[in-house]
Amino acid sequence: MNLIKSSLVLLLLFIVSSDAGATHNRAGEITYSQIGPLTIRATVTTYTKTTSQGADRDTIVLFWGDGLMDAIPRANGNGEPIPGEDIKVNIYVMEHTYPSIATYTLSFQDPNRVSNIQNVNFPNSVDIPFYIETRFTLTTSQFQGPNNSVILLQPPIDFGCVGKRFIHNPNAFDPDGDSLSFELTTPLQEEGVEVPRYILPDDLPGSFGVLSINSITGDLIWDSPHAPGEYNVAILIKEFRDGVLLNTVIRDMQILVLNCEDNPPVVEAPLEICVIAGETLRIPIRVTDIDTGQQVRISARGGPFVQEFSPAFMDNQNIFQDSPLVEFFVWETRCEHISDAYYQVVFRGQDDSRMGSGNASLKSLRIKVLGPPPENVIADLENDEDIVLSWDLPYACEVTSNDYFLGFEVYRREGPDPRPLDECENGLEGRGYESFEMLTTETNNGRYTFTDTSLPDGAIFCYRITANFAQRTSTNQPFNIVESIASEEVCIQVNQDEPLITEVSVVETSVTNGEIRVSWNKPIPEAVDTILNPGPYNYRLERSSDGVNFSEVVTITTPSFFPSNNLSFTDGNLNTENIQYFYRLIFSANNQFFNNSSTASSVFSSIISTDMENIISCEESVPWVNTTYFLERQNMNSGQLSFDTIDESGTCDFEDRGLMNDTTFCYRIRTLGRYGIGDNTDSLTNLSQIICGSPIDSVGPCPPVAMAQNPCSDFSGADELNIDPEDFFNLIFWDSVRNECEGSNDVSFYNIYFAEDSILLDYELIGNVSEQEPLEFQHLPDLGINGCYAISSIDASGNEGPIGNHTCIDNCPIYILPNTFTPNGDGANDIFHPRQNLFVAQIDFKLFNRWGNLMFETTDPEINWDGNTNNGRSLEAGTYYYTCSVLERGNDGLVEALQLQGYIQLLR
Repeated sequence: MNLIKSSLVLLLLFIVSSDAGATHNRAGEITYSQIGPLTIRATVTTYTKTTSQGADRDTIVLFWGDGLMDAIPRANGNGEPIPGEDIKVNIYVMEHTYPSIATYTLSFQDPNRVSNIQNVNFPNSVDIPFYIETRFTLTTSQFQGPNNSVILLQPPIDFGCVGKRFIHNPNAFDPDGDSLSFELTTPLQEEGVEVPRYILPDDLPGSFGVLSINSITGDLIWDSPHAPGEYNVAILIKEFRDGVLLNTVIRDMQILVLNCEDNPPVVEAPLEICVIAGETLRIPIRVTDIDTGQQVRISARGGPFVQEFSPAFMDNQNIFQDSPLVEFFVWETRCEHISDAYYQVVFRGQDDSRMGSGNASLKSLRIKVLGPPPENVIADLENDEDIVLSWDLPYACEVTSNDYFLGFEVYRREGPDPRPLDECENGLEGRGYESFEMLTTETNNGRYTFTDTSLPDGAIFCYRITANFAQRTSTNQPFNIVESIASEEVCIQVNQDEPLITEVSVVETSVTNGEIRVSWNKPIPEAVDTILNPGPYNYRLERSSDGVNFSEVVTITTPSFFPSNNLSFTDGNLNTENIQYFYRLIFSANNQFFNNSSTASSVFSSIISTDMENIISCEESVPWVNTTYFLERQNMNSGQLSFDTIDESGTCDFEDRGLMNDTTFCYRIRTLGRYGIGDNTDSLTNLSQIICGSPIDSVGPCPPVAMAQNPCSDFSGADELNIDPEDFFNLIFWDSVRNECEGSNDVSFYNIYFAEDSILLDYELIGNVSEQEPLEFQHLPDLGINGCYAISSIDASGNEGPIGNHTCIDNCPIYILPNTFTPNGDGANDIFHPRQNLFVAQIDFKLFNRWGNLMFETTDPEINWDGNTNNGRSLEAGTYYYTCSVLERGNDGLVEALQLQGYIQLLR
């Protein structure tokens, strides 16, 4: 089938040869839009060599993937030349209707790429066909919505400089709001067939840079090109909807690398911004150039510029001005722009160092437009069992020009959410909320409203509301639903018929006389029904040291629920220094059990002391949510027991650094929590016990960067050895870490470790060097000279730090064979062996006579040939040919190091 397609292309385009004058295609891609249930409009965009007029295509052949093809005329006249460059843009557009819903592959092939592409069949890339394809799935547009491909807003030809960081971005925008990912792929010459001899640019011989692509942003970074020339890269762009892959687009692009005498400009812009729909973005974009006498200009492309409603703009694009240049990107966002996907803007700064196109650099900005949160959510208890939620009407984005707003989604969870919402976070995934009402738009008394019914008594429920948006199919079905930022959380308790513990705070820290204050709220009288359940009311406070086995501490009796709603008790004679305590309340009415509270523990802190640092953490188990933790350190200069707050966090993990070793510091942790149900339950403060620690020097210094060398760098393996083998050794050297990292000022000496290979890296200590000595170490391994080395640092207290990087060094096997041999029994030169043999583990030596018959062979590096065959027959004088494969024991095992061959003159 591929052969048939290729032949048809050749026939239709009347291509008769492929010579240097026909060099043509540089880059291109195929995109499309779905304009009907089974109809698409395809656009093929190619970038060709303007001067290759003999291969110019006013018509191309597009294969639709359903067995049909069409010759498509060029839609932009004779093509659009790029000023100052040998590049022309060609656009071909045609519509096509498919027989059914399925997955299809759009493809286009042309016989020639341009010549001398460095990483495609070099130097004969001109003979390699140019092929691009887009694979897509037609959707049921009435129900799933149309499936349009991405639009690629950044041209696929870009310029880089030798030795300088190169960045490109295809600037993909999906009009459907689908999710995109990016990856590198191998260019194709026809369907399913990769171009021959393709090498990624950073894998070419002599390369020192790394080429990579960010799968999320599409940033293609080459840091940095090593040689001038033309290079090809193919980017595979995948499009997903609800996690399902819908289509892929291959962009085949070209990078033109030049020898640049000057530097590209620098573009300064934020990487990522979140904005609530309705707000106006006005972002300064700064372009600077360190080269004197040059002007710069800036241009911008991206999804915000192609919006139907309120597109973005940027003044003074593509106008050269003095550096530094500042222009403003402006976008008045609207509700129609709300999307789960980020919009991307690529800013391109360029200087005027060359005619046509100067040096350029890119900077990508990602923008997420979020729906505003529903405002002023209120929760009320109705009929003692239903919770009525209401929020502001109108909602800021309920009216849009494209009927984008769907309705509201109501979320509920038991207990408040301790974490604040992220400013770039829409929806409530992963926060423990359950969605139980979607797309409601019910109103009452001028507010949106929703009623949650039949809830259990005593439970605390918390709610948040989001607004939902979606595009619509032709039958008004929503697709690509997007949630807004969630509303503020509102919590309410249904008929509190149990005591509510609000405090378990350590008052006194002691092993024997510790004290903890426990406070609680009484139940709500209406929830208890005081007529059916009259007083007296008993509150039995129980305590446990393991959270399982409880015993009574005290029982407090009140005749009624008045006059105060709060009760408190200080529990004494405790070991608060070493034990965490748990409390619960058993509530009785008229001496009959009625209900019990949830269990709440004290805040129990712990401390680890290390070099100039104390690490403090805590744990607690409480029915409310602690939102903030404060680390307090005792003020030793106040003359009384007082504490200063030195840090706060959303978690109970702290590090107090920069302390004086062998000095005692004391701490406690204060927590701030809430039930989220108002009155006196939203600012719950509790204290841990006091803990003390003395920083000690228990951490070793950071390791130095190990380097190694030996005389092997001076030998090729076939050279004569001009130094005594006894002088061979590995030299390991490094720089002091005294001023390199924190906590290393007291470095005393260094341990040197050795491993025989890089596979196991089984290190053994082979020596140490004082900080006061030259920082180097000589070592000769027992076998060969190869191996790996690493170094650790030891401080004055004897603390050893981590072992650092490993640096490996290889053997340089030297193996020199003589070319004459005289086994005549005179005691001189009677045994054939190497003239020089160094660091050779094994050989494969074979000796042949003039007719090619094998006379002698051995694997012994010393050979020890006595002039006889392997079976003992004496060889006649004459000339013999040998081959010798020389193996060394390297860091990766036994490998071939040399391949020798030559002649030996045997003299009798």
